[in-house]
Amino acid sequence: MNKKNIFKIVLDIAMIALFVTFFNIGLLGFKFHVRGGMIFGALILVHIIVNRKWVINITKRIFDKNLKTRTRVSYIISALLLVLVCTILASGICMMKAATYDRVMFWKMLHLGASYLSIAFIGLHVGLYWNFVMNFFKKMFNIKNSGTMSQTIAKLIVVAMLVLGAYNIYTQGYFSKVSGTLSYAAQHITPQDIEAPEGGGHYEKESLSFLGLVNVYGSIVSVFAIGTYYIDSSIKNNKKAVKNNKIKQAS
Repeated sequence: MNKKNIFKIVLDIAMIALFVTFFNIGLLGFKFHVRGGMIFGALILVHIIVNRKWVINITKRIFDKNLKTRTRVSYIISALLLVLVCTILASGICMMKAATYDRVMFWKMLHLGASYLSIAFIGLHVGLYWNFVMNFFKKMFNIKNSGTMSQTIAKLIVVAMLVLGAYNIYTQGYFSKVSGTLSYAAQHITPQDIEAPEGGGHYEKESLSFLGLVNVYGSIVSVFAIGTYYIDSSIKNNKKAVKNNKIKQAS
């Protein structure tokens, strides 16, 4: 078993688990939320360092016509996810330092919007590397080629995750949260003279337990991951079919 791959998987799991806790500040307290954000930023840096060869290589070749489209898409998704994470960290700091209600709410909505949108991009990122993840666990647990029964069970699990994820997307108003927070931030880029409304501000605080957070946001991640995986697999299969047809016609 490749120790570097083990470290990558453990690091990614730790990052996702830590990120999920951020959606309920009351879960571990505000101090942990702040310090956890700093730790998360450090883990992101470690993640980039571990994958630095790939990052440097693709950055140099990003405009190369010979670079595979899938690799370019993966790089763009990773880059956008990094931008979102930096936005989350920067907006969190600015929110704590803001002096007016208008600026507090601007940074808060940007902070929340980037956090919600990151969930989708994490799913896209995981989906593109799902084969790597599955092959890793097959080697770890010495799982051989799947039989008909195990394949059926796997398909049922996928369907269950999609149903659960779709349910949570709907009940949590996921897309409304993304559009609402980011729209507010876009409309309030310029400072405005706004006073705090009576009865509190926007969006109620999450009160979910850790398992509840994993259930909600983990299942939402799975929807984007599964969708990305099957789209990616479909594109690969179509390319193989076209290639095989060309070989048959040539022969």
